Amino acid sequence: MSRPKEFYIKIIVILFIILMTVLVFVKFRKDNNPDRITEEQKNAIFRATVKGKILIKRLKRMISKALKYIIETLIYSDFNIEGTELEFGVKGDYEPIILNLENGKKIEITGKIDRVDIAKTAEGNYIRIIDYKSSIKNIDLNEVEAGLQLQLLTYVDAICKKEKTEPAGALYFSLIEPIIKSSEKLTEEQIEEEIKKQFKMNGLILADVNIVKKMDKTLENGNSKIIPAYINKEGNLSDKPNSVNREQFERLQKYTMKLLEQISESILTGNINIKPYYSIKKKSSYC
Repeated sequence: MSRPKEFYIKIIVILFIILMTVLVFVKFRKDNNPDRITEEQKNAIFRATVKGKILIKRLKRMISKALKYIIETLIYSDFNIEGTELEFGVKGDYEPIILNLENGKKIEITGKIDRVDIAKTAEGNYIRIIDYKSSIKNIDLNEVEAGLQLQLLTYVDAICKKEKTEPAGALYFSLIEPIIKSSEKLTEEQIEEEIKKQFKMNGLILADVNIVKKMDKTLENGNSKIIPAYINKEGNLSDKPNSVNREQFERLQKYTMKLLEQISESILTGNINIKPYYSIKKKSSYC
């Protein structure tokens, strides 16, 4: 049974603060040799250096901005949080993802999902996975085909199978400090709209108008301010590379798992051939 949204909003606030604190700490570790610094000195860095004070101020601004839009994505959505920091592993929330290879060997995949949301409809239950990133990130289906972006689709497939649900999306939420560029003076409302655009989620969504409207209850037509979706005047979703129908989603899920098996077999056989990836803009066969 899902808990109220307010409960998970509090959890997200706590997790987000912890995450951003860790990011700042990691940045300091890169700039300072940890072998020469005691734990007390590491903590003192945050208070004693100008750099630390500036980063803490930036951290506070990022937290206040990002949390506002994280909460908005929950308020204006019929998707409820099913869980956060869900782990695939021996002692995790779910068992490891198992790959049965042709040579009889088994591969276990472990990992964590930042957030899983669920929407319950008369047609069935739909899930979306949201991954928090400290930079702007999107899903490129050409990179998925090349085996470079398999993480979220792997988790989507695994969760759908274990929970017997349908996929609604695999999305990234960027935890950034927004910078607004303009050649003209903007009003506060215009600045707010520009900031909101930068916190809009990116990724892959199911090309289903009803499901899209459950992810953004305010969307009637035009661009969604929450997810990468556009509904035209006729009430149809635009044909964008980031939206796939149910059949295409299923093909992506099967392709992802098959590719993981091929990669695993290649690793186990010691194949370390140099095969660079060349970024060529082309329409993926899955969209």
